[in-house]
Amino acid sequence: MISNAERKLLEQEILRDIESNPEYGLAAFKLIYNLLSRITPDQFPEHPFTLVNPADFKSNLLPSDLSQEMLQLLNTAFEYATDLEKPKYYTTGQISSYFGVSITTINNWLREKRISYNGMDDKPTFKQSRIPDTAIYKAPNGQESLLREVIQSYESRKEIEQTYDNLERIKELVNVMKAFEEKYGGKYEEVVARLGEPESSNDWQWSRDADEWRYVVKELVGER
Repeated sequence: MISNAERKLLEQEILRDIESNPEYGLAAFKLIYNLLSRITPDQFPEHPFTLVNPADFKSNLLPSDLSQEMLQLLNTAFEYATDLEKPKYYTTGQISSYFGVSITTINNWLREKRISYNGMDDKPTFKQSRIPDTAIYKAPNGQESLLREVIQSYESRKEIEQTYDNLERIKELVNVMKAFEEKYGGKYEEVVARLGEPESSNDWQWSRDADEWRYVVKELVGER
């Protein structure tokens, strides 16, 4: 996956090189433009760039103008690269769970463009919107990241939490089983052989404990 941080790094390095060496920037533009125009011709139906064809490239183009053209070209390149990763779409409700905020907050973020994506509409509510995981999320400190990165971070964190919770559950089951073994002086099968089947026992406490004990044993066996 191409992260937003990687995208920003590449943009910054290319723009810095353009400022220091415009000829390099022009050569890089030609390479990326010609490559994209061949593999994604549908992205260039009207040639939205000032530098249209290889024969028209201007050697006297100002670095600032070239930088603007390059950013536009890189945006097309990143969109194509991201499309190859098959974006997934989410509701505002799903996104709210990933951030741990309300749907109203997500709506506000969309209106404020704290979450933005190509083709989004300005409207009072985004209730029925399907938001791609290629959308850009801007944190309060100004740092930007792909929504996809936020979702992956959330899922990784939940996986760790679930693993931890499951371990804690197993520990609790083991503790309960040990408590019954200490109380009755042996393992479940041994105690059943000594006290008899709990279902037919007149000892209500043994019947109740055995029912819980049997459940714990089955749960632990199922975890193995």
